[in-house]
Amino acid sequence: MGKDWLAGYGFAINDQPAPAKTLTGVFTGALMSVDLDAIHAALPPLPQTIRMVVSDMDGTLLTPDKTIAPSTLAMVRVLQERGIPLCLASARPPAAMLPYIEQLGLTGQNAGFNGGIIFKPDGTTSVSRVLSQDVLSIVHDMLHLHGIETWFLRQSYWMVQDAYTPFVQHEQGITGLTPHQVPDLRKEFEGIGKVMGVSSDTSLLQDVETELGAMLHGDASVRRSSDILLDVTPALANKGEAVCELARAHGIAPHEVACLGDAHNDLPMFSVAGLGIAMGQAEDDVKAAAQVLTDTNERDGWAKAVERYILPRVFNP
Repeated sequence: MGKDWLAGYGFAINDQPAPAKTLTGVFTGALMSVDLDAIHAALPPLPQTIRMVVSDMDGTLLTPDKTIAPSTLAMVRVLQERGIPLCLASARPPAAMLPYIEQLGLTGQNAGFNGGIIFKPDGTTSVSRVLSQDVLSIVHDMLHLHGIETWFLRQSYWMVQDAYTPFVQHEQGITGLTPHQVPDLRKEFEGIGKVMGVSSDTSLLQDVETELGAMLHGDASVRRSSDILLDVTPALANKGEAVCELARAHGIAPHEVACLGDAHNDLPMFSVAGLGIAMGQAEDDVKAAAQVLTDTNERDGWAKAVERYILPRVFNP
């Protein structure tokens, strides 16, 4: 990134400005280039007041081994003592979030499926969005065409065509959900809240994200939640809408919310929140969309972000 941007993050840099970075990718056969410095420069200034925090889970609140670091737990307690609500916004289904919600002692609503489900700690939902059958048909056929492993989720009911693939086994270990093997996903279109495409071909997944996003613009939200996971949810099931829903429930304006994230599905919440904080291991385009950068989730990045950027903006009565 450019010199001024890095200096703003507090990194030591030499006197020579770094060349501006661009992001390139394939979109319907054409090469596109995005000036990340320009994206970052267009962001609003840092807010003066923060009254609420919304955090991603995997890659952000959680360490790489899917635990909550002691430093994070301690900083959550500080937020609670200061009267600042913390809400989680995750690609996970509610059942895979509830153990962490209990560990953190959260009492408010949280967002699963990237905002497709807004639910309370007792598991009851206030918002539940599903994909149309037309959208599901397009997504299913596109993923099948490219040989991308496909999963359907109906609330916390997880459907796969092969319950014993390495990806399924890995996901089961992370979330604790039980995969349900079905012979034909095309016969399971009713009430689907999220489709997941899984592939170790990260370039292919990025291209499919771009193509599906263009095809389904206005009908679905298409975002990668990691290098190997592509999430397709209803159009309003994105973390930007989730931030607005969660803030409204607390009587707080979105510009008074700080959001922490690390992946492409966190971009919508950065676009509506007053303060966007990217984790240190995030990709360059995710960092460009956040006003500030913290350390990685391996090095207490969540706690450092709260201490450095959020607590100084919390009103002390």
